[in-house]
Amino acid sequence: MSPLPYMARSLTNHCRRNSKPYLSLYSTLGNLSKQAENKFNSHPCRKNSFRSLILQSISQSVKIERLSDSDFGIIEVKLDRPEAKNAIGKDMLSGLRNSLEAINVDSSANVVMISSSVPRVFCAGADLKERRTMSQSDTRAFVNSLRSTFTFLEGLPIPTIAVIEGDALGGGLEMALSCDLRICGEAAVFGLPETGLAIIPGFVVIDIGGS
Repeated sequence: MSPLPYMARSLTNHCRRNSKPYLSLYSTLGNLSKQAENKFNSHPCRKNSFRSLILQSISQSVKIERLSDSDFGIIEVKLDRPEAKNAIGKDMLSGLRNSLEAINVDSSANVVMISSSVPRVFCAGADLKERRTMSQSDTRAFVNSLRSTFTFLEGLPIPTIAVIEGDALGGGLEMALSCDLRICGEAAVFGLPETGLAIIPGFVVIDIGGS
């Protein structure tokens, strides 16, 4: 088990316990990271005794896991589309938006973690294969929905943490940047490959010279 998820849980527990989570979190981030790393080897999760409860599968590619016991109040949103390296298609985008909306009205939610169930990848960005099958109007609607979903994530009233253990490219990087904090493993890779296609991050050039 990688120490990153446990480090994230240590940080989220700190957020949950403090009356001013953001101010306290940022002021003690360095100490918490060291404490989480030191505690990892002796923590019960090393013996696979960590308990969690699967809440629901929001879509085929997005799952919500509600943590229990001492981690109660932490909700983990897991990206799970291994065949496409977690590329964001219609199903994943819908699942992500529905997850965030459900969390937003959940009074027991104190912290959100966004992570990947796929080894060596966080999110490879937009699903370009699916994009090629869309009409111009479908593409515009998808991009607007993607943009509004990341804005919704950024505006959640509770701390959000991206746990990155692999590639975070294009829209995947934008998703991570929409979170309050990012915890990264040594294999984390960041990039905006769409710039090589004359696409501005966060936007799609549908009509050159159009409105």
